[in-house]
Amino acid sequence: MLPLRARGVYIKQEAYEDPRSMARVRRMLPFISAPAKPVVLDDAALHQLVISEQLHATPRHGTQAESVKPLVIFCQFLYHHGAEERKRRAESFPELFGGQHIPYCGYGGWDWRRSGDEEHRRTTGLVCQPAYAIHSFWGCHFRCAYCNLGHVANVYVNLEDWIEHIRGGLANLEKSPRQTLFQWDNGTDAVCWEPEYGGTKMLVELFAALPDKYLELYVGKSDNVACLLGYEHRGHTVCCWSLGTETQCREMELRTAPLEARMNAARKCQDAGYPVRIRLSPMAPTVGWEKELRQLVQRIFEELSPEMLTIEPLRFCTYEQLCRDFPPGLLDPEFVAAMRDLPADVDDWQKEQFPDHLRLRMYRAVLDEAAKLSPRTPVALCREQRRIWEALKDELGRMGQHPDNYVCNCGPTSVGDNPLLRR
Repeated sequence: MLPLRARGVYIKQEAYEDPRSMARVRRMLPFISAPAKPVVLDDAALHQLVISEQLHATPRHGTQAESVKPLVIFCQFLYHHGAEERKRRAESFPELFGGQHIPYCGYGGWDWRRSGDEEHRRTTGLVCQPAYAIHSFWGCHFRCAYCNLGHVANVYVNLEDWIEHIRGGLANLEKSPRQTLFQWDNGTDAVCWEPEYGGTKMLVELFAALPDKYLELYVGKSDNVACLLGYEHRGHTVCCWSLGTETQCREMELRTAPLEARMNAARKCQDAGYPVRIRLSPMAPTVGWEKELRQLVQRIFEELSPEMLTIEPLRFCTYEQLCRDFPPGLLDPEFVAAMRDLPADVDDWQKEQFPDHLRLRMYRAVLDEAAKLSPRTPVALCREQRRIWEALKDELGRMGQHPDNYVCNCGPTSVGDNPLLRR
């Protein structure tokens, strides 16, 4: 496990009373430095902590990334609770159930991602694919300026109960019966917690025994993969890295593994038989971004054999946030000016992403290099407007990618014998 500097460590009462969970916690605690000993919490105390620390309203790390230290909370999944107990807790401790991403209530771990369903596409215009997803974390070791996941690490530790819950979910894919790829965990770079946590080995072994199911492991911006190299994965775990240009990695992604280390880690896993995928997400328009981005794509195909690329520009940032969260002079002034000059009456979502013509320039830089170097490798756009897909229909169509039928990093059928992977 990578070392973590925390401002406090808390253990939920249920975890404290469970010997298997506490054995897992004790393996991880030596890697966590904090000013005081762990505190044991019941529902009421955790509810108050969420309120007092404003854990549902954490800001981006921005230029203060170096000073951000998380609260680490070791929790339990409470699958044994019936409907009445869940209702009672929701009424008594509503903040445990609130928040956009982090439920502290203990329910979940096998979750439905509705983005991309018919209603979502109709109301947002975004192209995505709904799927079941696996979770046991929210919170990160790293301090990327554009992210806010460093303020809290909510870690579920009764993994024996969790793995049985996942096994049950895999046996009943009611909402997505054709799904064969299952992502874990986009709330953290999971391998940073390994091997002491143990969740990666449990999931790799689970999926290795399933003939038609695959795990997508989000390695992210880490190079902590030594434990993976000895696992018997049987090709049923797909490892995914998030890469950026040298400037982005150095100036925006504090404490992450350098680009060179990420590439080396991906190569090691590829050599160990894991299918490897790459996300260029986010693609940050730093000064000189196009030359660096093209060089990055060239390097990816020179050094690796990724199954696919998924690409996404920096987004969810208003003009004010760009000015606040990034040092002056880091970002391409054309992109900053375009955000400044957006009409005041545009929709809120338009205020949080670069205009279409600039996003298209970033996409085309990647697509152009990929077409020259590895034209059979699929490239997908992540969470993008359908009109952008249509604007790129020639480039994407050459590899068989269409907004209604495409493979991507975590798409529910983007694995195995999908013909789009075998063109």
